Amino acid sequence: MNQAKSLTGKGKPICILMKTEMGKGVDFMEGTHKWHGSPPNNDQLAAALAQLEETKGVY
Repeated sequence: MNQAKSLTGKGKPICILMKTEMGKGVDFMEGTHKWHGSPPNNDQLAAALAQLEETKGVY
């Protein structure tokens, strides 16, 4: 990410390709397409957020 940030503003586009895993880190969401485009209810949201590490920073 730092390398991409250092290259911005130089007149050329920057592309970052990433391989991701659906629902990674949330036991009932991981590895399934069920949650793509389907929001969790309040209880599911609370359970999911409790399983994820809090992150801070500028991306």
